[in-house]
Amino acid sequence: MKRLLPVLLLLLLGACSETVEVSIYAPTSGWEVYGVDTILVACHPVDRVSVMELLIDSAVAGVDTYPEPYSGGFVYRFAWDVTQLPEASVHRVQARAISGSREYLSSELSATVGYRTRLLVDGHEDSVYVHRPDGVLEVGLVLLDQADPGYPRFRPGCSSVVFVADRKLYETSVPNGQAQLLETIANGIYSCDVSPVSDLVVFEGYPTSTAHLFTRDNSGNRVQLTHDSDFVLIDSSRFTCTANSDPVFSPDGSKVAYCRKSKCLVPGDPHEGETREDVFVMNRNGSNPVNLTADLADGLFASLTWTFDGKWVLFREGIPDVPNGVYASRIDGRTISGLAVLPLAMACSPTDSTLAYIGTDLLHQLYSVGLVWTDDTLYVDGAGLLLNGGSFGNCIDWAHYSE
Repeated sequence: MKRLLPVLLLLLLGACSETVEVSIYAPTSGWEVYGVDTILVACHPVDRVSVMELLIDSAVAGVDTYPEPYSGGFVYRFAWDVTQLPEASVHRVQARAISGSREYLSSELSATVGYRTRLLVDGHEDSVYVHRPDGVLEVGLVLLDQADPGYPRFRPGCSSVVFVADRKLYETSVPNGQAQLLETIANGIYSCDVSPVSDLVVFEGYPTSTAHLFTRDNSGNRVQLTHDSDFVLIDSSRFTCTANSDPVFSPDGSKVAYCRKSKCLVPGDPHEGETREDVFVMNRNGSNPVNLTADLADGLFASLTWTFDGKWVLFREGIPDVPNGVYASRIDGRTISGLAVLPLAMACSPTDSTLAYIGTDLLHQLYSVGLVWTDDTLYVDGAGLLLNGGSFGNCIDWAHYSE
């Protein structure tokens, strides 16, 4: 028995000194993570571990004590929510196994928070381009052969693009789908937008001689939002609707901003025969239209876009190639003019205070600039930053992206 004691002691010491191997399942160091990412941690031998911890930037981000079978072994499963972390930010990821009084660490990996939005920019002729928010080109798309697509708009998640071509409404899945006809109107469709939160599409069509706005869902149900009899009082005079155009959904999909042309048709009215253009906001069912520019002189408005919180609508004033400036209006009608940017087309980020725009320079390049706003004011912060030196058309869309 005395001869066996040293042997038993050596075996016991060997077992206590056995190393626990810890590893993280990941494609590679520097992999991109989106939304709520699942991280799997393996260890061997698993029966010696009482607690497994996930460390993000050296801080404990998760604890698991119950391994589960996986691929012939066992793993610990962690959910890492990166939705509140900055896009493109890099983070250190490591796992720590606790066995009694000992700790064992995995190799440290780096993970990059992926971009959660994409820019869809109109090209020349038949192509549109998908860019990351830093301006890097991801893919070029031909939405419909031998057609010049207008008003390309991402569906939620950027899985497909809705657009106007040959005065009809189409949809093409990304990246290599076939164009599907969605809608036609007797005298043509001229502009469109897509709800960021539902299957609704809003578009401008000519059922007769007046342009009106319609919505359409994926079941093909069509609702007319504006009508020939619509009117608004401006300076106590009745201005009757003559055209509605350029509809854009609010970030929560509950409202639509749009341009409206109108004319005073009241005999003997001080404004009889006068025409004007205004920017309106209404509920998505067409109710409660509010004039955002009643206090402004008549203008040529276009390129409407909402700040991500839905508090402000930005729009350009002037002829397409030579705009006079940019306005910002709260949805109650408080309007600010003279913003320090001159875009051919523009789109606010759906996640932060960045404005992307196509410049009016000779090459029509892609830029971005920061915005600052409160409940009472909005202004441009700094000079425009060149994102991409390519030459682009006159439409831009900025949407949430998901894998």
